[in-house]
Amino acid sequence: MTVRLAPDRTTLRRLRDVARGVAPADLVISGGALANVFTGELQEGWGLAVAGDRVAFVGPDSEVNARAGAGSAQVQLAGDVVAPGLIEGHTHLTRVRVSDFADAQVGAGVTTTVVESMEYAAIVGPEGLRLFLAEAAKSAGRLLYTISGLIMIDPEQSSRQDVEDWIQLLDSPGVVGVGEVYWANLLRGHERTERLIEGALARGLAVTGHGAGARPAGINAMAASGIGSDHEGIDADDLLQRLRVGLHGLARHGATRQDLPAIARLWQGGEIDLSRLGLVTDGVEPTDLAVGRSLNAVVAKAVELGLPLVSALRLASRNVAEHFGVGRWLGGFGPAMVADLVVLPRTSGSIGFQPRLVLVGGRRPEPSPPSRYPDWLSHTTDVGIIPPALLERPAPGRWRAMELQTPTVTREVESDGRSDLLCLCLARDGSGRGFRGLLRGFGLSGAAVAISSPWELNAALIVGEAPTDMALAARRLEELGGGVVVTRDGRVEAEYAAPVAGLYSVKPLNEVVSEVAAVNCAMQTLGCTSPNPILTLETLTTGAIPFLRIFPGGYRRLRDGAILGLEWKSAITGPS
Repeated sequence: MTVRLAPDRTTLRRLRDVARGVAPADLVISGGALANVFTGELQEGWGLAVAGDRVAFVGPDSEVNARAGAGSAQVQLAGDVVAPGLIEGHTHLTRVRVSDFADAQVGAGVTTTVVESMEYAAIVGPEGLRLFLAEAAKSAGRLLYTISGLIMIDPEQSSRQDVEDWIQLLDSPGVVGVGEVYWANLLRGHERTERLIEGALARGLAVTGHGAGARPAGINAMAASGIGSDHEGIDADDLLQRLRVGLHGLARHGATRQDLPAIARLWQGGEIDLSRLGLVTDGVEPTDLAVGRSLNAVVAKAVELGLPLVSALRLASRNVAEHFGVGRWLGGFGPAMVADLVVLPRTSGSIGFQPRLVLVGGRRPEPSPPSRYPDWLSHTTDVGIIPPALLERPAPGRWRAMELQTPTVTREVESDGRSDLLCLCLARDGSGRGFRGLLRGFGLSGAAVAISSPWELNAALIVGEAPTDMALAARRLEELGGGVVVTRDGRVEAEYAAPVAGLYSVKPLNEVVSEVAAVNCAMQTLGCTSPNPILTLETLTTGAIPFLRIFPGGYRRLRDGAILGLEWKSAITGPS
């Protein structure tokens, strides 16, 4: 295991003495109700005693208080609920510094967070991920990572990855497994990913899947490939299919999708064992983080939809810990378990989900030290000189375009080349490699936008109508080192700088929220119909969401893996 939580024998002796009542606890908490995620009870008048960073004793308040000594700290509650610290099992670091993200998570009661690394695998490589792991180790709370499954829609960028370097990262402290393996690509044969899965399983680590659109045969094949969980069940039936074959089903409600209302029938019927069901966000926008909304808001939504309080807390703590193989030490209140906890306010029987107190390892966490990054991470956005031909609108004819059916789902349609936006996907490694596509349904009028954070690729997207505005947006994006730039009539309308790998800001969270809001508002003012225009653009390059995607070498049709050109019915190559 690369998450080392087991106590040593000296710690165990100390815990044993406190449990027996022959040594004083460092901290006692009483006067509230204990959320017991092992039995499902809300135990009124129960509390716990803590020694060091561990729970030493759980029981009635009278027995807990008897373990206090002259030097013991005491927390006396007024009927509030003591719950295990929440465990986020699947999320993405979005736009903000690691330090700000970690602090916001802890403030929302999320004491352990599992973060995907797929966004920057192609950009910073293993060396960069080691930097993020080192920073995570210094942060408030417990930030853990999964290694990218190395399945990208761009064969050239995917082939550059040395799988041995990534396998070695599985031994790094703070790595809990392989993240978000796309089932369709894996089943077509993907040796690098198979080797990563093999390496993770050999180490006792988790392998998480991405089974969007998978039917029973595909779900079985995912499990047969070594995948242990999936967060892509979008309704009760979809998720039940995953649970029935032994997968951990992660019910998602966050920035990308809000699936809990459609999933709630799983527990509203009362007949399904939920021991392999977890609650996750799959990403939280900075706007929500800034006001204390993260996984705690998902728990609140589940309770609103009829899930009993302690069951909802279990789905966001114990169940997730067990999926990642750390359930002996995290996710509940048992002697020798890590004392991660939240105190939830209770007034007139109503539970609040903004915690009054958060402890990580029995202590109030200190704010994370501000993130500091090496200079090379701020020089990853180089789109080079855009070939003039890419900025030219195609002549009238029959062309292939991506049409947005929802803010994130596209389909393949025929275009006359005149009525749709130009959509350039450029490698941002200075190579000059790029592809000119067409985009319908985004709604931007008389303007252009450049963005350096399309999912999973080391690329930039430039979308617009006028070549001069598109070129200006691309140049300004390079000057910022990454982010988002909106231009119109030869001037910059709004911008947000993300110089860290072209993905993350160096500014405090509240400033990021303001800048991102201004950029989204500018695009909406200029005709964009998406509720989150930045997110819509970011998803155009991912193999995670159907059906047609774009990369610096062409379009990728996800149904069959075909790489397609701009000309209608043309194909550059077959599945890859």
